[in-house]
Amino acid sequence: MASRTKQKEEARARRQAEEQARAEKARRERRLRMGGGVALLAVAIVAVAIAISSGGGGNKTVNPDSSAGKQAATTVNGLLAGIPQSGMTLGSPSAKVTLTEYGDLQCPVCQTLALGAENQLIQNEVRSGKAKLVFRSLETASQSSPVPNAFQNQQIAAYAAGMQGRGWYYVELFYHQQGQEGTGYATEAYLDNLARQIPGLNYSTWLTDRKNPGLLAQLQADQQAASVKGLNSTPSVVVTGPKGTSQPLVGPLGYNAYQQAISTVGG
Repeated sequence: MASRTKQKEEARARRQAEEQARAEKARRERRLRMGGGVALLAVAIVAVAIAISSGGGGNKTVNPDSSAGKQAATTVNGLLAGIPQSGMTLGSPSAKVTLTEYGDLQCPVCQTLALGAENQLIQNEVRSGKAKLVFRSLETASQSSPVPNAFQNQQIAAYAAGMQGRGWYYVELFYHQQGQEGTGYATEAYLDNLARQIPGLNYSTWLTDRKNPGLLAQLQADQQAASVKGLNSTPSVVVTGPKGTSQPLVGPLGYNAYQQAISTVGG
């Protein structure tokens, strides 16, 4: 048992080091690409930092009944209200460009993307109908959770919300109220509270849908698709359009990196 625990700790340490290295590389590349846009980049970084500090990532999760929890729900509703959803797809079905995110809801680097560049994409490219977002699952950070079957339970909870056209509400609420990696915060009570925050969600139906074997098959298919593409880190985003498919964009890159990929593939 001790050996297994040590292996998990070492794997977690390696992953965190790799994620930190990727994030630093992305920051250097953004500085080189943006040049005269340093001021705008600084504003964006501050906004992300504020969002993360208010949304989670620390030792405590947000109580859904607290003022902070209610504020998170209000923020997410404002972000997503009026945008079409189907399953785990957010945006118009006729959008020419698709951004497919492979993520782990407990991944803190995924949270950085979600509260930063991805929210900008939702506000602009997705809301305007230029692009749509698809969320797919790839286990990384959840491997360090002491909660049994944490990854399967949390991702399927989001998929079950997706069966009611509210999958992205679940994803965003999770990221806004994410706890510290490896602390075991993603309990059944936590997952349950997130569902209760989603406007218009039929809670009883959600509970039933979580047991749907088709959702487990979907989770397994997502992981297989990630393996086929050679993806092993989260977040990884693949952008497809009329002119082809981008190389995977790994890590929480700047908004301009995703805009460039959209333009390249035909957005």
